[in-house]
Amino acid sequence: MSLNQLMRYGAIASLLLASSACQSSPESPPPNDTSAVPAETAPAPDSDAAPNPDETPESVSEPPAAATPNPTPSPAPVETATAEMSCSATAFVADTDPAGLNVRSGPGSDFAIQDTLPTNDAVEVSIVGTTNGWLLVNEAWSTNQAELEQPGWVYAPLLGVTTTSLDINDPEAPASLYEAPDGLSAVKATVPKFSEVTLVGCSGNWLQIQTSDTTGWLAVGDQCSNPNSTCP
Repeated sequence: MSLNQLMRYGAIASLLLASSACQSSPESPPPNDTSAVPAETAPAPDSDAAPNPDETPESVSEPPAAATPNPTPSPAPVETATAEMSCSATAFVADTDPAGLNVRSGPGSDFAIQDTLPTNDAVEVSIVGTTNGWLLVNEAWSTNQAELEQPGWVYAPLLGVTTTSLDINDPEAPASLYEAPDGLSAVKATVPKFSEVTLVGCSGNWLQIQTSDTTGWLAVGDQCSNPNSTCP
């Protein structure tokens, strides 16, 4: 056999061996090669996603209260209430409502109106009791006639007095406002003579009055209830 034939047979044998090896051991990707699998990435945050319930908001406010339906009004009481404190003082009507000053059967706006006092004329009233800022009056009279048929309640700030002074050494001396209805209590403030003040309450013959600056008690000697002129 010639040399060329031997070389050709050797090449054919090598090809047959290589083909057999490929069929018995198929190629598999290297175990550490991750290039064929795309890396997992986190999804982009969704702006409409529900908030984390464990997160505390910056501020929490209560929901608005449900509207309360208007209850059916009950009939106004008609009985006359009893005063918590008795008084013995006089004042004048300071209300300017042209419809008149309401006189009610009890100390409150929910009581029935049983009378009205004129506000277009000078009217003086007699005060006999007080409860929670309301005054019980048993008499009222204007220039020409009596204006009240039966005792009733009026709102205290709608009555007033004018301050005066009994200081004989100083006719222009101011009136003193005391902390309590007692001449031995401390003087809170003074009010110029002939100042019109509104009422808050009463105790005996003392009047609790309101000025633009303070509230205090005015002794009977510093009170002027004359609606037509100032007192000496």
